[in-house]
Amino acid sequence: MGHGIAQTFAQAGYQVSLVDVIQKALDRALGLIKSSLGTFTQEGLLAQSEIPEIIGRITLTTSLEEGAREADIAIEAVTENIELKKEIFAQLDKYCPRRALLASNTTALNIFDFVETWRAEKVLICHWYTPPQIIPLVDVVKGPQTSEESVELMVQVLKKIGKKPLVMSKFISGYTVPRLQMALQREIYFLLDNEYVTPQELDEAVKYGLALRMMIVGVVQRFDFGGLDLTVRNLENPYVQGQLTPLDYKPKKIFELFKQGHLGVKTGKGFYDYKGRTEAEIYHERDIHLIRMLKAYKSLREKEK
Repeated sequence: MGHGIAQTFAQAGYQVSLVDVIQKALDRALGLIKSSLGTFTQEGLLAQSEIPEIIGRITLTTSLEEGAREADIAIEAVTENIELKKEIFAQLDKYCPRRALLASNTTALNIFDFVETWRAEKVLICHWYTPPQIIPLVDVVKGPQTSEESVELMVQVLKKIGKKPLVMSKFISGYTVPRLQMALQREIYFLLDNEYVTPQELDEAVKYGLALRMMIVGVVQRFDFGGLDLTVRNLENPYVQGQLTPLDYKPKKIFELFKQGHLGVKTGKGFYDYKGRTEAEIYHERDIHLIRMLKAYKSLREKEK
């Protein structure tokens, strides 16, 4: 996530410090940023001549002190580990200027319960979606002591860089989209484990059935189109409710792949076999499709106004 967030700010004209303790990770990040900028160029969102300037706005460093020294906003995007996040926030609090907002990209952890800083009013969650340089949505979550001024500043910055911030007045693990994804994943695991469909067949069904409608009517307005009476009858029908996968269902296939070392795109194989293509090549293909889909959706929304 870090390299995509850095790219987003750099494209918008901001100076960015991208920090990791491992130089190899920084080198990989820079390679992925360059590849992504090439994708943007291919789709007419950037001129080739702009790329060196964008790259020039990104400083790579293994020193958090160096990276935080002049920051106005610091976004932590490390793994979901409480002790690690506590340590990172303590260092950010020490090294960042007093004006700086401190934000976490956490999906599940309530950082407001455990991070300790002198600037609680400037601490918030800023949760991005993969790939962050393309997906507009960013969840902004305020803590019990986060000031309205800090939330508004983050919202305005996100809007300025072309994002669509969703402000949540209090923390709930997973916020909106990840919570929906977790519920959906339980059914996905069940269907795949019991061989009702293949991964490819399930993806095609979702793309042509669920996702297409969702782009237009979302997940709530769909009830209105289907009829609330039908939805209520389904909720009251024990046969319909009895078909749902139990909440305690234990996935099988995904753990088998994990134990075999098949981790998805990063290793070249997961549920799909990527047949020797590089990580950058696979991301490029995905991002081309996402950009074109986003262009089409924005065009549709403009016509509705």
